[in-house]
Amino acid sequence: MHPFYGPQGRRAIAPEIHALIVRRTASLPVCGFAEIVDRGGARCGSDRMAGFMEMADHREWLLPIDAHEGLTWRTECVPETTLGKIALVLSIGFGNGSPLPQPTGCWDLFVNDRFALSVRTVNHDQLWLEGSCALAFSANRIECATPYQSMTLSSLIDQESMAAFGPACLTVPTCWLQMGQPAVIRVEPRSDVPSSRWIQLAPPGALLRTADIYRIVDMLSGEARPRAGAYQIYFGDIHTHSGQVLEACMNKGCGRGTRAENYAYARGAGGLDFYALTDHEWQVDPDKIDAYLSLADHYEQEGRFICLPGFEHTDLLHGHRNVYFRDSGGTVFNTHREWGRPTLEPAMCHTPRDLWTAMERTGVPFLTVPHHPSAASHPLNLDFHDPRYDRLYEVYSCWGSSAYYGDCPRGVSDRLRTGDLHDALRRGQRYGITASSDGHDGHPGNAQSPLVKHHHLFHFCGSGRAAVLTHGLTRDEVFDALYARRCYATTGPPIVLHVTLNGAPMGSELAPLEDGAKPRLEITCRGTNGLAEIRILKNALVVQTTLCHGRFEAEIEWEDPDYRPGSSASYYVRMVQKDRESAWSSPNWVG
Repeated sequence: MHPFYGPQGRRAIAPEIHALIVRRTASLPVCGFAEIVDRGGARCGSDRMAGFMEMADHREWLLPIDAHEGLTWRTECVPETTLGKIALVLSIGFGNGSPLPQPTGCWDLFVNDRFALSVRTVNHDQLWLEGSCALAFSANRIECATPYQSMTLSSLIDQESMAAFGPACLTVPTCWLQMGQPAVIRVEPRSDVPSSRWIQLAPPGALLRTADIYRIVDMLSGEARPRAGAYQIYFGDIHTHSGQVLEACMNKGCGRGTRAENYAYARGAGGLDFYALTDHEWQVDPDKIDAYLSLADHYEQEGRFICLPGFEHTDLLHGHRNVYFRDSGGTVFNTHREWGRPTLEPAMCHTPRDLWTAMERTGVPFLTVPHHPSAASHPLNLDFHDPRYDRLYEVYSCWGSSAYYGDCPRGVSDRLRTGDLHDALRRGQRYGITASSDGHDGHPGNAQSPLVKHHHLFHFCGSGRAAVLTHGLTRDEVFDALYARRCYATTGPPIVLHVTLNGAPMGSELAPLEDGAKPRLEITCRGTNGLAEIRILKNALVVQTTLCHGRFEAEIEWEDPDYRPGSSASYYVRMVQKDRESAWSSPNWVG
């Protein structure tokens, strides 16, 4: 939305913007900062600053996520209103004060001592929802350092790898507040380990007049959901691990936190639309499989937060696969023939065919997704492939990119030069593309902790998200989109990527084209940061690169000039932002 919607096409002024927020969000905007009550563990800024500040006001308060005390402030007085919600307008920022990966954690926000919601560090726009509360943040100014280097943004913010600043609106029920009195907001950091991540508060000034707040209005009114043609786009993390083992043992597994805590983070601070907990099969009590899988039913909120029942099949001899079910009634199948930890002893290890057969017996539709396939420590044997079930390929996670040897970010210390996505496509295997975190730190959608096993995995990009194209947010819709390969992968940010081949959505298979017809790709990209380039790959080779020079949006039409009638070919798109975050479309096939 542009600001020139006043009479005769003039710029809207503050009362008109105020009225717009009331009309579109059914909430009354109130300045969310008037004075600091208690700075707690926050650090204060000085008069040296760079151009990221909203106004010429050097005041800022930066609260580290490992601070021992929270930050408390008062809003302006809340006027009388009959509206059911108040929108507290703020100017905030998030960042990572180190060129190295840092534990993530979250911040809890309280309004008049009532818990409102939890948020986390982001480098993109984000809407968090919790009960009757919401916080919309628009990352209008994003700064990113060169990987493993740092930048300085103010006398307070230095040695940074990433920072994002912009306006925000925290909406809470009017009944939480007292008319004619200010509200008191408190931010409490929550991290059980040291970290250099932070949240920043700055005076909003005349924010409605001086900032682009229209994205926030779209988010709060429900009109910011990205679309791909007739589909809506939803983002999730479907590969995470808790620290729970065999029900009784906490934090003895490869991850952190209980299963309940992982679900809660995914739905709360993680900000995910859909989620799957995929504990290793040997960590699930064989007598309590139903209880483990039914957690997806317990935490799911249709239309708001979708959960897929699933687990990780930890096959050390043939490769790891995650299993996802369309509905309840599935089971967990152990790699070890006598139910135990994964084994490298061939006589005691089930094969992928054994896995597929066991899943077929449940009668519940399922799919399997191999991951970190070229990691030398856990390689995938592409000779085991059943196209009925191996529908997707996890191209990215905290392990880095598995698209091809040498892709950025690499992630792990040693990779094989086979088994990657391009190897699979060259073999003619028809995988869709997805991504997820493979998170082990209890922070689904946001895994960046070096305090778990495999410290070398974490890097300067996000931890990975899956994106699905659906007509609505239900379990059936999410599963069916994944199974149909109507999905794509990002390194973490909610990048919009829409690709069609002769009008068919990504993941489609087309018959060989007749004489005179050509494969024609239509591509729409909208980044969370400036776009660097868009690559088109045919049969796993780059055939077209379009430089974007920092634009946030791009539309491309490309026709394959070398297509031969009757031949077979695969096409997919890779988009890279200037901050090196990426997205991969699922391929389309002709022939």
